[in-house]
Amino acid sequence: MESIEKHIIKYGLITSLGLIAFFFLMKVLGLAQVTELRMLNAIIMFAGVYLAIRKFKKKKFTFEFNYFSGIAAGFFTAMVTAVSFALFVGGYVHLNPDFLAAIVADNPRKEFLNPLTSAMFIFIEAIGSGFIFSLISMQYLKNDVTIPLSKASEA
Repeated sequence: MESIEKHIIKYGLITSLGLIAFFFLMKVLGLAQVTELRMLNAIIMFAGVYLAIRKFKKKKFTFEFNYFSGIAAGFFTAMVTAVSFALFVGGYVHLNPDFLAAIVADNPRKEFLNPLTSAMFIFIEAIGSGFIFSLISMQYLKNDVTIPLSKASEA
């Protein structure tokens, strides 16, 4: 029997690798400085959280799958993703100050952005979106119990 911790770390790191691959794709296409394209990260994050919860639902772990355990699995998957991707972004920005300078050039709060704050923004954004995506995924994956309504008596 696989442990839930390994499952969460595995899906969190796979999702983070997807985000990193998307980052480098945007870099190769010359679109890495277009900060609005970060919205596409949401698709990758949603896919990672959804697939982690779906796999968690199908696999037998030491405890039962329910609504709250599914949300927790999705949230902690997002947490692993957020930490690893924020570390990547912080390290990349630290090693490539020209990249940060290109992003800061269009930002009105130039003095506030540095490698640490950019990594913090990525972390907070990923945690927030990951929690929302966990809730959305669980609405779709929850086990509905339908109780048939009794027929109204005709009088």
